Order: sequence, then C-alpha cells, then structure tokens
Amino acid sequence: MAEITIIPAKKRSDEVVRTAAYARVSSSSEDQLNSFAAQIRYYTELLKDSTNAVFVDMYADEGISGTSAAKRTEFQRMMSDCRKGKIDRILAKSISRFARNTKDSLEAVRELKTLGISVYFEKENIDTGEISSEMMLAIYSQFAQEESMSISRNCRMGVHKRMMDGTYKTASTPFGYDYVNGELKINPEKAEIVKQIFSWYVSGIGMNEIATRLNQLGIRKEIWRRGTIHCILTNEKYIGDTRLQKSFMTDVLPFRNVKNRGEKEQYYVNGTHEPIIEKSIFDNAKKILAARDKSSVTITERSPFHSKIVCGNCGSTFRRKDRKTYVCWVCRKHDESADDCNIRQIRDDEFRIAFVRLCNKLQAHGKAILAPMLRQLETLSEREKSGNSQLAELRKEISEIKQQTYLLTMLNSQGTLDGAYFKKHTQELDRKLMTAQKQLHANLDDKDGKRLDELRKLIGIFERSEPITNFDEIKFGQIVEKITVLSETEIRFGLIGGIGFTERIER
Repeated sequence: MAEITIIPAKKRSDEVVRTAAYARVSSSSEDQLNSFAAQIRYYTELLKDSTNAVFVDMYADEGISGTSAAKRTEFQRMMSDCRKGKIDRILAKSISRFARNTKDSLEAVRELKTLGISVYFEKENIDTGEISSEMMLAIYSQFAQEESMSISRNCRMGVHKRMMDGTYKTASTPFGYDYVNGELKINPEKAEIVKQIFSWYVSGIGMNEIATRLNQLGIRKEIWRRGTIHCILTNEKYIGDTRLQKSFMTDVLPFRNVKNRGEKEQYYVNGTHEPIIEKSIFDNAKKILAARDKSSVTITERSPFHSKIVCGNCGSTFRRKDRKTYVCWVCRKHDESADDCNIRQIRDDEFRIAFVRLCNKLQAHGKAILAPMLRQLETLSEREKSGNSQLAELRKEISEIKQQTYLLTMLNSQGTLDGAYFKKHTQELDRKLMTAQKQLHANLDDKDGKRLDELRKLIGIFERSEPITNFDEIKFGQIVEKITVLSETEIRFGLIGGIGFTERIER
C-alpha cells in the first residue's frame, strides 16, 4: 500500500491581513478608558508586533444601548465594508460588546464567515475562523443575551411598581384629549365628535357606517376606519379611568409588544382624569359590542402576511378571513363594498405556494439577475456621493481627525509624548470626531447605501440557501417588504433592496 504524507497548508508570508476592530464605547469623551482614542491605542498596541496584519479602521458605537444591531450605525458600516471586501479580520473585546442577543450575533458571524472574514473575541478567546467556534459562540452569546434581558427585567419591575402604587403616567393621548403638563385635558372640539360616535352607536348605527359619515364630514386628516371606531368605543379613558398594561413586552428576544390577553396582570385606576362619556352610555355600548362579537373569530397568532398585502387596484390593505375549511385574504374596500373594488379574495396557501416558487427561482438564478443591478447601483451611488462637496469635506475632516488620533496614539505608545498632552488632545479630537460624524449622518441621505446593503444581503441569502419545498416564514420576514395583489391571478413581491418580482396564482 502506498505511503501517504499530509503536507499542511501554509499561509503566504507576504499575505497582509486587513484587520478592523469593533467596540461600543462611552458617549462621554471624558471617559478615557472607553474613548475612541483609547480603543485605537489598545488595538494599535495589540497589532504593532505583527508582521502580516494592518489596522484598517475602528468602528465604535456610542453607549451600551439596545438589544438589536439595527440601531448601531457603526456596526452596520462595518458590515457594509466587509461586504465590499475591505476587511479580512475583526477584533472585539467580548461577545457582549459585539452583540447583545444570540440571533444578531450568530447572524452576523455566519454572514462574515461566508465572506471569508473571521472574528476574534478576546475575553472568551473564541476565533470564528476555527471550525468548532460557532457552538462556543452560541453559548457565550446566550450569556450576553441573558445579561441584557436581566437589565430589561429590572426596568420592567420599576414600571410595574409605579403601576401598582398608581404613580405611573401613560404618555398615550386618546382622540378627544390633549396631554398638558403630564395630565389628560379635554379638547372641547374633539370631545363633541367622541360623544357623537357613542350616540350613533347606541342608537343602532354600525361602526362601518359611523366611519363613512365621519369621512364624509371631513373630520381630521386621517381616514376613519372601523377599527378606529372600535378603539374609541372600548377605551375606558372616555369615562375618566385608566387600565394599565393592556399590552406588554415579551420576555424573550427579539422583544415584541403584544396585546395582553390575560397573560400579565392589569391595573385599573379609577378617576385619573375628567371623563367625556357618562358611564351608563359607555356600558351600553360595551353590551352592544359584546352581543355583536359573539359570532366573530378571534385570531390569536399573527400571520406573517399581516399588514403586508396591499391591493394594487385601490391601495387598501388586505384583511384575513377564516372560512370553515380554509383561510383567505380579502381587500378591505372590496369586503365593505364589492362595487368599490373588484379584486376578490385569495387563499392563504396560494400566497405561500407563490413565495416558495419565487425563492426557488432566485436560488437558481438570483445572482445572475441581482449582481448587474448591484453593480449599476454602486456606480450611480459613487457618482452621486463624489459630486456632493459638503459630504466630501466632512469625510475628509473625519479622515484627518482619525489620522491625528492614530499619530498621537503611536507617539504615546512609544513613550515620546507627554501623558497630559496626549490626554488633552485626544479628548479634543474625540469631541471633534463625534461632531463631524453627527454632521455626516445628518447630511447623508443613506437611501442608496441602505439599498446597496439590502441587495448584498439578498444575494448572500440565496447564495447560501438550498431549494425549499415548504413556506419558510423566517426567510419571508427577512426579504419581503410588501405583496401587491395586481389581480386575482397575479401578485408582486416587493423585496428588500427596492426590487420586485411578479408571480402568478395557480389555481
């Protein structure tokens, strides 16, 4: 039998690893331990003896806020630069500073791994470039998530305590009131409309008819709908009372605000403000509502299609209807009057089948379709940005501030700079950098940047996916922004990145 010798792979000695660092830092430039300059100094020191690593950039978001990556602009900028091929490796102090929930952490790391970019978490000594690292990352991310959830629970305990002792102030202002110095005060003009709504309803006029009358009278700019009338008729604030915790935040990430159907305690406080409606009239309306709602079907689980289906004929949203043997979606205007819109109902499973078909087409041909669009948009975006002199000046200023910070940091690390001088000037550079970045974000219309990132994300999703046979709710939520019903046999999926694809409903 032939002897086999394994020759281990070697990295080229001249290969330069473009290294970046991510941190969430204090918003106070006085906090030198967490300042931008301190972070640069730390990572410069860390890499100074390396023969094949070059420090590309420092990405730092302010504060320790949030459980979601969506609000961290520097994190999103870093991900965008990674997609553009500017970074080979990312350094982070710990997983808790990188992401505060498991979903965001794993989603980012998996995307970076497909791009050939590794992340090193110093505190946990985890390198995602290693094959076995993802399991460890999931464990430590869960620890970071639990820490964040613990903070959230402590905040909720404070809110619940104020609810229990009657000191909690709700900021919601129902129609008919104004919020003045922390108190609800009656708005005389709007209060008369509220009284008219209750008067009509208890006299036998339905909610749809009430909404139609108010729209014909031109009351307020927004369109009156059946749901708006229902909210007014069931709101105890109109009799001067307040029910607290009608909704609550879920205990697991991602946090969602959901209607309280008895899962949590509620607190009913009498006489919190001046009433508009007499209690006898309110109770009468409540009885009528209860009698009419007996035959209605309650939907306890929100569909992934909720608020996403729009009528291409009249612009109304579609509402869900539960039939005896199937679920369907119907245009609200058509449901109220078939004469106003002629597009009829479409079954829930027909939307799902159409989405599966679209996904498989994009999985097979998506890159060929999307890549030219991405290149064209990148070219247009660069032309537009290069022609904006104000943005160019701000970018130049930020670059110069960073260069000065790098220089001061290097001199300080070599011991050739006075400590007091270094601290004073780096604090001043931190302030200038913060101001310049805020001005840049305020003046930068990032619609093209966001669209580019979404297109890159879309391409990445289908490059990494396999054909599907069943409806994938997670993928639907990731990529579909809207479904437009063009006819009873044709729908259009509006995807992230501002693109759309038409699919036929096959019956």
